[in-house]
Amino acid sequence: MDDLNKNLESDAFDDDYESEGVFEETVDFEAPSEESVTGLVHISEDVLSELAKKTLASIDGVQPASPGIASKLGIGRKSSEGVRVVLEDGAHPTASVDVYIMVKFGIRIPDMAWDVQEQIKKNIEEYTGYKVKAVNVNVQGIYFKERPVQVEGASEEERNDDRQSEEEASEPERSTQP
Repeated sequence: MDDLNKNLESDAFDDDYESEGVFEETVDFEAPSEESVTGLVHISEDVLSELAKKTLASIDGVQPASPGIASKLGIGRKSSEGVRVVLEDGAHPTASVDVYIMVKFGIRIPDMAWDVQEQIKKNIEEYTGYKVKAVNVNVQGIYFKERPVQVEGASEEERNDDRQSEEEASEPERSTQP
């Protein structure tokens, strides 16, 4: 009987070793289900605003409009670079997004507004899980050329120097020969 126990113990022991002699143990792990996890997740209006701004930047022919005088004075909800978000918390949070844009000349405005609405709604719902109640598009104007990129913190003198060099570069060369 002792021989039988020794054989059983050695067989069980051998099953736990790999051919290299390393002990291997398998553990079954199940991720917790959504029902078993408790707590709240709150996503800031600033995060939703950033998502909307990034979406606007990815759409050709659209630029965010400058914030209005009310937001500059701090009256009402803050508007950041042409986007304002109102979040309604609850069991199922919803968001309303107001975007203030300028559309490139030559693009059909209703089609562009619909594209902006669809893209912003899709991205916010996809990345946050929040339901988007409305995306209100406010077309503030049209533009003809892309806006030049301005370096933040550049002095007025540096900006004037840049403008002068751009003007000089755009002037045709004149020959002095008769």
